[in-house]
Amino acid sequence: MPPVETTPQVRILPDELVNQIAAGEVVERPASVVKELVENALDARARSIEIVLENGGKRLVEVSDDGSGMSARDAIAALERHATSKIRSFDDLLNVATLGFRGEALPSIASVSRFSILTWDGIEAHGIEIDCVPGIAPESRPAARARGTTIRVADLFDSVPARRKFLKSTDAEFRSIVSIVSSYALPNPGVAFRLSHNAREVLDLPSASDARERVVQILGSDVDESLAEIAMTIDPVSTNGFVTRGLRYGSRRNQYFFVNGRLVKDRVLAHAVNRATEAFDGDGHPGVVLFVAIDPQLVDVNVHPAKTEVRFRDSGQVHVAVEVGVRNALGGPAQGGGLLSARETSEPSDGEATRVDGSWPAISERADAPAFQSPLIDPVSQPRSAPRYEATPLFQQKAIVQPPREAPLGDLRGRVIGQYRDSYVLVDMPEGLRLVDQHAAHERVLYERLLAAPPSHEASQRLLEPYIYEPGAAEAGTIASYLGELREAGFEIEPFSRGSFAISSIPAILRREGVDAFFRKLLDAAAWERSHVERLRDRLLATIACHAAIKVHRPMSGSEMSQLIADLLGAANPFACPHGRPIIVDIRHFDIEKHFHRR
Repeated sequence: MPPVETTPQVRILPDELVNQIAAGEVVERPASVVKELVENALDARARSIEIVLENGGKRLVEVSDDGSGMSARDAIAALERHATSKIRSFDDLLNVATLGFRGEALPSIASVSRFSILTWDGIEAHGIEIDCVPGIAPESRPAARARGTTIRVADLFDSVPARRKFLKSTDAEFRSIVSIVSSYALPNPGVAFRLSHNAREVLDLPSASDARERVVQILGSDVDESLAEIAMTIDPVSTNGFVTRGLRYGSRRNQYFFVNGRLVKDRVLAHAVNRATEAFDGDGHPGVVLFVAIDPQLVDVNVHPAKTEVRFRDSGQVHVAVEVGVRNALGGPAQGGGLLSARETSEPSDGEATRVDGSWPAISERADAPAFQSPLIDPVSQPRSAPRYEATPLFQQKAIVQPPREAPLGDLRGRVIGQYRDSYVLVDMPEGLRLVDQHAAHERVLYERLLAAPPSHEASQRLLEPYIYEPGAAEAGTIASYLGELREAGFEIEPFSRGSFAISSIPAILRREGVDAFFRKLLDAAAWERSHVERLRDRLLATIACHAAIKVHRPMSGSEMSQLIADLLGAANPFACPHGRPIIVDIRHFDIEKHFHRR
């Protein structure tokens, strides 16, 4: 009987497919490409790095440096899988002191793009240029270049359409790259970084004299006076860096963590910072630039393909060193709790350590200010001061709070009876007591007015002199990606110089003094990616309305409260503010009487 032939099920994959699979681990998006190439430039001891982008990096990423460069032989070898100059033995993995070390980045990137490398080590007679196209053997030739390396990555994922369709919008990809470049500039103050997008310079960071100057370059000049230095060593962990004292943000966008110079996302570090800052006055999140130095043998940097995560051998030691360092920088142990032991801090829960608010922060203001005027008066005339960010629950006794019924504001028998803590309007309703959040209600009214407003140029006010807004380097890139939508919302805004912007007109609902506060809120909101232009427009209008609306802790007269409730009656959605926070809470009379044992 002849043997039965079977189809082999196990095959050796071709190199091209292997590289594309590896690319899926290392190269997720254009920002991943920039990260790998900038790391290589820093490892080559570059003093100047220039990044050129087109179409958010999807069409082109080009990174040039003045580092050590490569010989022709090394350049060719670098395009082979698992080729690296940084690892020689398994022991080297336990003492990794460089940023890029896997030896997979270049061949992986080359397998999913039109790739070229131009490099010279300053020793050989000339440099070398190598062109790679997926599916075609690389071509190399002699070329001229100053000492250093230029890598060009064009048409990323064009050869893998299934991957390309998962890329985000051009603006979203661009903002991710700005964040990456800004992040790597922080631990390398002596390195100059330049970034251009679609032939327009976005970032220009000259070499800084020290770490503090670089932090101010990235976070903005307004943090200079609030920076408190972190310096704490608890063997074997050393922590250094800066935390903003008295300055908080509505999101964690200005928190950066580095371990042995490597940018990481680590829940132990985030949890330690949260524990160190939660006992101090202030809402929101401080800016933090934290550098952790630890023996390489006590931290595993090889736990994630993109090297964005680490694993500490003793996370409790690291947690305590970070918490002590940040607490001391903020002014020492604060009332409300001391330091936790290593045993207590070594296993923070996922929810507590990585919690990020899923909605925009609630905005409130406790600064002294004139009483609220009727919403019928032009809000431009109302003086305002910089807001503070708060997220305070409306009610603690949730058991007696009932959701609003259908048409809850349609019953005109309701009677305004007062104001609770200068924040909530009280309405006596036939079925019980209604609380109306005055800030959220006014925000909803203003938001719907903005939606129905005429074209932006008719709803704008021209400033007597242009206002120069100077954000941090990281924020400048984000604002640059919003310019079109900002103009639609009523801003006349143009890039000015070195990441600053000249603003000639603003929406009529804003005041010149409120521009900084508006942009802070916009940047906080930008931590959540937009899905499409309409959603971004809504977000902009919601931010404008939130800034212009009456704040909590402001007294109102009876007529003003009645006018606000009347305006809310005409809103298309009186139940929630544009950010999704509730406007009204009903407490049934039945539950009130039951609480007092009358039922």
